[in-house]
Amino acid sequence: MENLRDYSVYYYTEDHPLKEEKKEFKKLYLSLLNHCGCLYLNKDIVRYKLNIFKEKLNFDDEIEELNSDDKSLKKLFKKVLKQYFKLRRFRFFTYRYIFIFDCLVLFGEGNKRNTQIFMEKFKKIIAPLYHYEIDEVFKNLYLEKFNLDRKFFISEEMLNKFYTIRNFTESKETNIVFTATMSTGKSTLINAIIGKNLAPSMSIACTSNIANFKSSPIKINFINYSDKDGLKLYLDSTDAKKLIGNSNYCYVNTYFYSEISKKRVNIIDTPGVNYSEDKSHSEITKNELKNKEIDILVYVTSVFTWGTNDEYEYLKFIKENIKYKKMIVVLNKVDEIKIEDSTVEENISNARKYLLKLNLKNLIICPLSAYVGSILKRSIHKEKLSRREERLVSLYINQFTNEKDFELSKFYNVNLENRNDNELIKAYINTGLPIFERILYNFI
Repeated sequence: MENLRDYSVYYYTEDHPLKEEKKEFKKLYLSLLNHCGCLYLNKDIVRYKLNIFKEKLNFDDEIEELNSDDKSLKKLFKKVLKQYFKLRRFRFFTYRYIFIFDCLVLFGEGNKRNTQIFMEKFKKIIAPLYHYEIDEVFKNLYLEKFNLDRKFFISEEMLNKFYTIRNFTESKETNIVFTATMSTGKSTLINAIIGKNLAPSMSIACTSNIANFKSSPIKINFINYSDKDGLKLYLDSTDAKKLIGNSNYCYVNTYFYSEISKKRVNIIDTPGVNYSEDKSHSEITKNELKNKEIDILVYVTSVFTWGTNDEYEYLKFIKENIKYKKMIVVLNKVDEIKIEDSTVEENISNARKYLLKLNLKNLIICPLSAYVGSILKRSIHKEKLSRREERLVSLYINQFTNEKDFELSKFYNVNLENRNDNELIKAYINTGLPIFERILYNFI
């Protein structure tokens, strides 16, 4: 299987001055970027990065490959690097610092050592006149606080994208394994964290494979996918979900609408272990848990399934056989509690007492509603909702802001700010989902 991590780091900017240039200059600029990137990275990866980069530049043409000799190439570089652009207040700037910045961020991928290797190759094809500027941009990116932004128009947005990429690249990949018995909302919770409907989730035993969901640091609207049959890029959620459902073992790479996407994370979805019609589900999951290096184990139960014999047996198996650094038990589907029969607090308290009796190591218990949290999160981010989900938004805002029983934030020691006292944000926080994500982030 091809390594999706090669496609997880990319860069674009909304306020690049190249947007306002003529088509021919954009084509030359991008062709030179392509030439530089291919000095160090695989040409398919370079083309992928530049396809994302050019989207915000109002440029739809194919990027040309340059076959120029050294002398001609240096003339082309000179034409780009000495080109002026006008900014507010009639100030003029050349492209040399921006082009160098674009190269180091696109092809160094936020890794200091990789950027240094790329720079050495870059300097061999560019006039010595510009070597000082290359070193100066590198120094500002990695060795001290950046001070070129006002003088050379490296914008705040461009810098923030670089810092996001650098922090992501410098982080160690964390394996977060999600496991459960049947129909506890495990896959719904994974979809809620990602903010996209990718993991198969229904009220039946639908997950029969292992899916690895790998984070990207910069927002994009497509999904990349890899399995034994190869790599597929630029998928939408519907096509990606079909592939995930039909594969035995796959990797998926996309941006998560979650703060955990700031770091390198691999969320692993496993089959429910108590599907009586197919015993292989249990074997697949148990083998994955035994053989995987697990940083965080997330066990998903619900207010309706905790305490069953199947849950007890599986938790006993985990306790006796599985190694992990941290364990979180999610008590899901809290929104479905009938408070006329028993309060939310009573349900959570009883489940907590039961779980603590099992003496599982490094255990944290998180009550939440993944389904409601998913809908409210997508509403906040203006992601597409079904008609039914759109109707439910106001109902859930009322339930999780005005009904004290469902203020799940009170069961946590983590406080999240709601600066504008927004009812949608308040309801979302009270689902417990963003607090659960903060706990995950703090463990990474």
